[in-house]
Amino acid sequence: MKDFSSSINRIEKNHMILNRDYLDLLKNIQFNSFESVWEYLGGKTIKKIKARSVIRFEIQIAGRKRVFYLKRHNTKFAGLQRILALFTPKLISSEGKREFENICDFREGGLGTVSPVAAGERFVKFCWAQSFLITEDFSPFISLEYMLRDNPEFFMGEKGSYRKRNLINKIGMFAREMHKKGFNHCDFNATHILLHYKDESDAPDIALFDLQRVDRSSATRFRWVIKSLSELNYTLTEGIFREEDRISLLLSYKGKKKLNAWDRLQWLWIKRKTARIKRHTEKILARRAERRRKGIVER
Repeated sequence: MKDFSSSINRIEKNHMILNRDYLDLLKNIQFNSFESVWEYLGGKTIKKIKARSVIRFEIQIAGRKRVFYLKRHNTKFAGLQRILALFTPKLISSEGKREFENICDFREGGLGTVSPVAAGERFVKFCWAQSFLITEDFSPFISLEYMLRDNPEFFMGEKGSYRKRNLINKIGMFAREMHKKGFNHCDFNATHILLHYKDESDAPDIALFDLQRVDRSSATRFRWVIKSLSELNYTLTEGIFREEDRISLLLSYKGKKKLNAWDRLQWLWIKRKTARIKRHTEKILARRAERRRKGIVER
């Protein structure tokens, strides 16, 4: 099985950052420049919006199929960041390169995430940036969202309750460690949490994907626990996770067995924010449904 928490050894050339472990593969498929990746026409489009698109493509290597994802970020105005980058080489101006760096930093901290293959960045008319990111499929890990949708009974019954307690504990500890390392995944929800139960274990390995938005600001750090657990709380299935399960998640995050007065205040804050997320999401879904009813194409 692939290692989802080891450090990445990379090189930079031709407007790209390359994971050394994939150099032979990239050479075989002739991804040797920004243009060769940007103009690639193969694969299947699985997401396409105004800001970006994602395609899934397969490669046969030594008789084994391997699956990759290419995320292209369409031309975006970089503005002041582009000018500052001329004087600060380490400043990142594009989404693709930023996500590659976030993945590398997570792994440096021993936090599980996907395998980055390559990222690229180029500027059009000086202040307009284009970028991409290639990652390998995260199998055998599976999204918690899909587990809850397709196999909810896995967390039900006597044995399922034991698995659920282990899951809550592992997610709480992962979130605590992530924040301790100085990172906050800004979309910490069931969709982006990856699970792998190996050797018939009832406690999963945990990883994250879609690290496009990661907060590192010390100024907002006191709110990370509220934001992260509220987003996750909203995406945990009502019929499976009861209020005591959700409180257990906060306890696992804090490494405690009982909430004190401050913890209870935070729990109320989490519940209020979860309710706001629910209202906001329902409004968005209602607008989309209305647009579809009127035959308006989403972009």
